[in-house]
Amino acid sequence: MKRYRVHGVVLGLEEPESELRPKVAKALGLSAGELLDVTLVKRSLDARGRPSWTCNVDAVTQSAVNLKGDIVEMPGLTDAPKRLFNPKKDERVVVIGAGPAGLFCAHRMAEAGLKPILLDRGEPVEIRGRHVSGLMHRGELLEDSNICFGEGGAGTWSDGKLYTRVNDTRVREVLETIVELGGPQQILVEGKPHLGTDRLVALCKAFRARLEAEGCEVRFGAFVSDFELKNGEVSAVILRDGERIECDRVVLAVGHSAREMYRWLAGYGVEMVQKPFAVGFRVEHPQTLINEIQYGKFAKLEGLPTADYRLAANFGKGDAHRGVYSFCMCPGGQVVPSPTQPGGICVNGMSHAARKGLWANSALVVSVKPEDFGSFGDVEGLGDFDGLLDGVAFQREAERRAYEAGGGGFIAPAQKLTDFKAGKPTADIRKTTYKPGVHGTDLTGLYPAFVIEHLKAALENFERTLRGFMTEDAVLIGVETRTSSPVQVVRNERYVSRTIQNLYPVGEGAGYGGGIVSAAIDGLRIAEQILEELE
Repeated sequence: MKRYRVHGVVLGLEEPESELRPKVAKALGLSAGELLDVTLVKRSLDARGRPSWTCNVDAVTQSAVNLKGDIVEMPGLTDAPKRLFNPKKDERVVVIGAGPAGLFCAHRMAEAGLKPILLDRGEPVEIRGRHVSGLMHRGELLEDSNICFGEGGAGTWSDGKLYTRVNDTRVREVLETIVELGGPQQILVEGKPHLGTDRLVALCKAFRARLEAEGCEVRFGAFVSDFELKNGEVSAVILRDGERIECDRVVLAVGHSAREMYRWLAGYGVEMVQKPFAVGFRVEHPQTLINEIQYGKFAKLEGLPTADYRLAANFGKGDAHRGVYSFCMCPGGQVVPSPTQPGGICVNGMSHAARKGLWANSALVVSVKPEDFGSFGDVEGLGDFDGLLDGVAFQREAERRAYEAGGGGFIAPAQKLTDFKAGKPTADIRKTTYKPGVHGTDLTGLYPAFVIEHLKAALENFERTLRGFMTEDAVLIGVETRTSSPVQVVRNERYVSRTIQNLYPVGEGAGYGGGIVSAAIDGLRIAEQILEELE
């Protein structure tokens, strides 16, 4: 038997998947009956002209076919099996953080027979959900349980995007694990798979149950406040309530907002470096407008997914380059508060699985380099640890200014997109999906001039790309500052800290990976390194 992959098979929105068989047979020059098996591998929407699905399909047949540019012979009938580990030594591994990196790292070790301890400062999703609701509806912030902290990490209350640019065989493993836990089968074939917050909450519960069944100890409300060091290694982690947990290795998977941990790691001299990130605002449009811009006269066609967009503009070259781009676009979603400390406000976006909301939102952000971190002037935290955490100081100052501009209570400052471009304040602002409420104002004072100027310049490019993007109905809501970690915890080729020999920095919070899947892959990578050493 031979297996072939046929690229670019077109399937109409109204056509059932069963129509792939005759289409693939025709492409291979065979009859439909000669195909022993037909499997949809990937499908992506092509919205040029009348929208349709472009599919990659695997076909198994006894017959040899003539290979063409869109047909390739696959090497085997099955994917490479996942590597199995048999650790000869049982060590106590503590994983700090129950986001994607920590969850998948703990799972990989537990299924191999280790008994890791998974600690998270936040709460399980069923409790965390009430705390998130309290923040959204009553302005009640709990610093350890919110949009950023708690079971599942910051991605739990998001759009749940599962696509990544990382080219790694573990991508499939991550997606298959999600399906095993109750995720939809379609994520295995969609070109841009997503889950939505409603599915993510259920998946977190299922993941926790699996970890506990595998022998992993999962603990919430467990804020790690210190390490006990001996001979250059962590011998125990110390919780805020004073509890001491002995360990042989520590996986640090704390997420991109763990500012307290960055400070005490810096205090221990753990090698870290400043890292670029991006800041800006979240823009909200009517979803019907985005659908019409993207699909034109076909916008109301049955079966079309809710439209999204991706925008980018580049200015300057070399060291002077500055990028402006959309980030974490949420079709049919809402804007949510994501602060983790009092006196500051930042926002994010989320969608449910169906993406049926009336509004679309996305971050519009400008790249910020380490040499920009002092652009606010002398602000709190600037220069601490020889400037290592200046990126954190930059973020906090923008969040502080936003909080003051909104008038407190996590009310967000907002401005019509057209007013922002024209340089005039917005006094009368429409209601948005941001539940704590918005206050119409002038956003230009929330960032240094280079951020505002580059964003205004990029809006001209964005309007040329998406005609109608610059509309009176579009509202900017501030501020978006947590696009990624402002530092990277340096690690060696064994994925271990170059300072503490049994500390494994992992995922987005350590400056590796960005998004659910890439963080999960990094967690798997660290787990496999540990298991390999224990074999």
